[in-house]
Amino acid sequence: MPQKISEIFGILDDDLKKEGVFNGFIDFDSKFYVDPHLLGITKVLELENSYGNFKNHFAEIVRILENAKSTDDIFFRSAHKRLIFPESQFVSLGYSTEGNSGSGIGEKIALGLTKTAWEIIKVGISDPVIFELVGLIEENIGADRVSDMAIHVIILDLLAYSERVAKNLNLNTIKVKEQGKEFLLPAIPNSNHPTVFIPSEILTDLPVANGAGDIDRVCAHNEDLRNRVNEIIGDSFKDSKGKPRRPSKRELKYLLLHNPELLRELVEQYKRNPAEKYDFDKDPSGQIIWHDIAKDFANRYPLSLEVQKVTPDNILQVVLQICKHFKVLVEDNGLSIHLWNDSDNLRNERYAQMLFFGIADAYCKAHNLDLNREPNAGRGPVDFKISSGYTSRVNVEIKYTSNNIKSGYEKQLPIYNAAERAEHSIFLIIKTTDTFKALEELIKFSQAEVASGKRMPEIVVVDGRIFPSASKVR
Repeated sequence: MPQKISEIFGILDDDLKKEGVFNGFIDFDSKFYVDPHLLGITKVLELENSYGNFKNHFAEIVRILENAKSTDDIFFRSAHKRLIFPESQFVSLGYSTEGNSGSGIGEKIALGLTKTAWEIIKVGISDPVIFELVGLIEENIGADRVSDMAIHVIILDLLAYSERVAKNLNLNTIKVKEQGKEFLLPAIPNSNHPTVFIPSEILTDLPVANGAGDIDRVCAHNEDLRNRVNEIIGDSFKDSKGKPRRPSKRELKYLLLHNPELLRELVEQYKRNPAEKYDFDKDPSGQIIWHDIAKDFANRYPLSLEVQKVTPDNILQVVLQICKHFKVLVEDNGLSIHLWNDSDNLRNERYAQMLFFGIADAYCKAHNLDLNREPNAGRGPVDFKISSGYTSRVNVEIKYTSNNIKSGYEKQLPIYNAAERAEHSIFLIIKTTDTFKALEELIKFSQAEVASGKRMPEIVVVDGRIFPSASKVR
């Protein structure tokens, strides 16, 4: 089971919470991001000037680009240099016992970013906030890189914050030097690696500018602007059947640069929108709570795999037993309610994957099975890979019926199996809708393929819907 920061450092969750620290997982990826917009409202003492520093950094780049005449002159090159953000030595929102760093922005991506900023400035928009929104239109720039830019600019503030928290919590520290200043950062136990704590209140799980699909959230408080943007997009980008489609970043960039007044309104609307930090108490997307739920269910409903040793001959049956036990937990033991948040909205598919991972991991460790999530395999990640020895591997992929299950079954798992040399694969489908046409078609397709002699993934169907209790049924 992945461990939280509090577990690694041997301190209470509440102690980190009092200091405002994001209690993420060690050596495990996070889908939270530092939102520059939130820097403007943070109450963290060390970060009181962070947003001003962030804006000043990019305002200086804007001023330099306003003087650029070509991509070869000294001004453009100077701006380009200032948009290169090396990988952080200490900070990663996934954290790490090995000092993992963020994505960073190298010369090539920085060059594209510089060109886009210059084009925006040339159409008359010189507000540095464009760098907070550039993820809408710039290829290779997403929430993670915008977050990395913010972290890079405010790194000294984060180091000072981490030093204070380490002192308050009496943690072991290690001396590091950054930009000519020394800090005593919390040292991860049993290693020489320093880490940096991130305040929870500057994090979001839904960054505003991560692609064309986020336009509506930029316009969230201005229906007229949203309608005008959608009308222009609908008139400009249509599919083969003539229906409006979502434009690519490149297409949206072209559209906005040719409608600078629209881009200017988007910038102003974004600035007026209230910044919204993630609610870690309610954890609506389930990015943290899955850990506690998984531990609770694994403890309350232990699984005996009834094998003394996992071998290549029985590994598929062992993993199928874990999957079927997960099915029982969901359908009969109340785990299904945790697939939905307090507003009765389905939590995202990644949450279900994490929940399964946590429960499966507990059972695997009890039987000396390795379980690795999302390995870097060929054309894409496998949701889970369970292995016993080098040649005995089982891939497990989890999909909701509300998503494209046929595509995943037909295309993804065979590709991943080839990349990971898996001997078996399991497609665990969670029913989240009341219509089963796609599921029925998938099962028929699988049966037909197996009947023709093809090797296909096993299918396990889990009903994740919530039904009224017997006392409420009339």
